[in-house]
Amino acid sequence: MTRTLAVAIIGAGPRGTSLLERLIANAAECAPDRPIAVHVIDPHPPGGGRIWRSEQSPLLWMNTTAGSCTMFTDETVACEGPIVPGPTLSEWARELATGRLSSPAGFRHDPSTTAEAGRMSDGWFTTRRTQSDYLSWVFQKLAKNGTPQVQVHSHAARAVDAYDLPLGRQRVVLADGLPSVDVDIVLFAQGNVDVEPNAEEVRLTAYAAAHDLCYLPSGSTADHFLDRIPAGEPVVVRGLGLCFIDTAVLLTSGRGGTFHRDASGELRYTPSGREPVLFAGSRRGVPYWSKTHYSLSGSPPESFGHLDAAAVAALGDRPLDFAADIWPLIAREVTHAGYRELAESHQALLDMDARQFMDRLDSLDWDGPELEELVDQAVRFDGDRIDLEETAHPLAGRRFPDLDALQQWMIGYIDTGVRRGRDPRHSADLAMVHGLYSAFSRLVELIDEKRISPTSWERDLPAFLDFCRFLTSGPPGPRLEELLALTRAGVVRFLGSEMTVTTQEGLFHARSSNVDGSVTARHLIEARLPERTMLRVDDPLLRRLIQRQEIREETPSAPDGGVRYPKGVIDTVGLIDTDSLNRLKRADGTIHESRFGVGTLFSGSVASGRFPSPKSNDEFFRQNDTIARAALHELCRREVDQGKRSAQAHPEEVSVLCPRT
Repeated sequence: MTRTLAVAIIGAGPRGTSLLERLIANAAECAPDRPIAVHVIDPHPPGGGRIWRSEQSPLLWMNTTAGSCTMFTDETVACEGPIVPGPTLSEWARELATGRLSSPAGFRHDPSTTAEAGRMSDGWFTTRRTQSDYLSWVFQKLAKNGTPQVQVHSHAARAVDAYDLPLGRQRVVLADGLPSVDVDIVLFAQGNVDVEPNAEEVRLTAYAAAHDLCYLPSGSTADHFLDRIPAGEPVVVRGLGLCFIDTAVLLTSGRGGTFHRDASGELRYTPSGREPVLFAGSRRGVPYWSKTHYSLSGSPPESFGHLDAAAVAALGDRPLDFAADIWPLIAREVTHAGYRELAESHQALLDMDARQFMDRLDSLDWDGPELEELVDQAVRFDGDRIDLEETAHPLAGRRFPDLDALQQWMIGYIDTGVRRGRDPRHSADLAMVHGLYSAFSRLVELIDEKRISPTSWERDLPAFLDFCRFLTSGPPGPRLEELLALTRAGVVRFLGSEMTVTTQEGLFHARSSNVDGSVTARHLIEARLPERTMLRVDDPLLRRLIQRQEIREETPSAPDGGVRYPKGVIDTVGLIDTDSLNRLKRADGTIHESRFGVGTLFSGSVASGRFPSPKSNDEFFRQNDTIARAALHELCRREVDQGKRSAQAHPEEVSVLCPRT
């Protein structure tokens, strides 16, 4: 009798769903004629998982447009497995709105999803509820309409342990006394798990409890926690990224406030009277750049070569210092992209012939004063001049007599950001972002090649990654315009940069480097993502593996003496260590051939913080395809080995072996 091969996927969010799709797509080739059972384990509904669950406020949006999000491979994806196309989010919405969508038997869409689908376009920023519906539809389509060879079993449970059985098999233990699941391979794809509070959060929590204050640590700003914030009182908010935007939405529109446009077209906010007053600050002190409402008129710029192989070779074969060697080249790539777009698409803004400007730009000596001289001659308006230091730290060195003066400056700054984000006249900003993507891809290669010094890894790269998020991971433009209206209404007030929080006299005190004095409040919200390191994860399964030394933390200087770096987009030090196939490494550095890890917690996980884009050869799909094929090949290898052992013990029996392709 042919034994069923079994795989467990722990985590049923987008990553786990894509791994399931790749297992189904590759099964016929990699494990022909072998039945496969895939057990998907997650306490939250599959597809959306924990982060994209449907039980969220309908006021919360994605920050990726519907046309830029897909869960299916297309012809651009360079992977070994078969391409199995499917609809992007916007295509899915159009099919749903017109009644042409084929849904699995018994699947029901939320009525609000159907209503929103009729309004969606490629540039639409979808509500998270509707995105959850799309992800659930993808999962159910895979689970119910997959091949007869692969049977999918969903377990609405939390995995709390995994340990070895004979012959490399694995037992996954479930919470609440539910039956364990025995499998051959485990794919870890938990995504964003809870983390334990850091030392400062522990101290602030204790202080709040001792003085009857309200403190919400990072990662805890869900609707039911924000209900603890009373109306009318000052609230200190630390963080100005997407978590802050969500917090502001839930405490304003979520409490009955409304937006409207006045006679001049300016967006205004009418308070409901239930809002607190948010005093917000961060290290940079300003909100992230908004997403643009336009695309480049032509194709995104190719690399200008400032960080190509020749440029890197010119630096020698020594370990490279990021600040001294790499950042100047990245800055040139980004600057070159922005100025070339200005000349190609907005020639009327130059005081020089555009072709002459581009020729000089492409041939100038970037180590000398030529760029500054060219810009002085040709670029007419100060707002079109590129200064990356000013971009990264717009409040650095600025002093204001009081918070009101800072507030007026912030209104001007945000208003400028809103206008630049929706006016293609400023498309040089978008070209700079594309230039940053290009340089970043090359930086990843240098890290893979172990060219960056460990000192630079720890000292410089976190700040650079923060800069990347600042430019590329901001809110939709309409959200920034709403923030502007909230600021003008006085519901949101800004504290400035280099924000610090201290505790005195039974209150929280917040100050910045831009204004003398501090703001006091009884409420403090950490509106920022918690730092995720292996040793702080509050996941029972991972903690048991740590205790048994069955996983280890990847750091620049590894315990075994080797220097290793994440093999994809860098997130933070302290990721769980994996090899080139994303198999987990034990504390002693040996590889566990039955366990694979992928996503935000694991090294080598590329673009784990965003959705894959269509027509982009997205690494998300390529990586998932590689892992799925590696897992299937490992299953086949074991079947061959077991068949050989059985044949030796019982030569009269013939085993059906699974070939490795």
